[in-house]
Amino acid sequence: MQSISFSSYPDILRRGGRGMLVVLLGAMPWAVLSPATSPPSQWARLMHIAAMAVFAILAYAGFISLWGRVRVVLFVFGFSVLMEGLQHFSPVRTGSWEDVGFNAMGCLAGVGLSVAACWLAGVCTKTKITKF
Repeated sequence: MQSISFSSYPDILRRGGRGMLVVLLGAMPWAVLSPATSPPSQWARLMHIAAMAVFAILAYAGFISLWGRVRVVLFVFGFSVLMEGLQHFSPVRTGSWEDVGFNAMGCLAGVGLSVAACWLAGVCTKTKITKF
């Protein structure tokens, strides 16, 4: 069995973040379009923000370069906008611009939390990421 050293941890984190992001994005259409899932509740706003924050954190962890992270977070947000649009074709769901706004807030919160964690962990500098 191969041991995990500190130097291999960032690679494991990136691969794990990418893998989880793919799995969760694959499950997103079922979660937002299936009649089997429960309709939105009074917690819908918080659920939108939390889900998109998780997606953004995984996108941040899964890529090293700034442009890679920006592209993936924008893709995740665009995918959420697409899901909101497709909800208009679902008999039990309706998409809204308000939900798109909460999705954007979640993406920004996730990126903010990721950047804060990076700085607090001491793996970021002003010009580049040193260990992450």
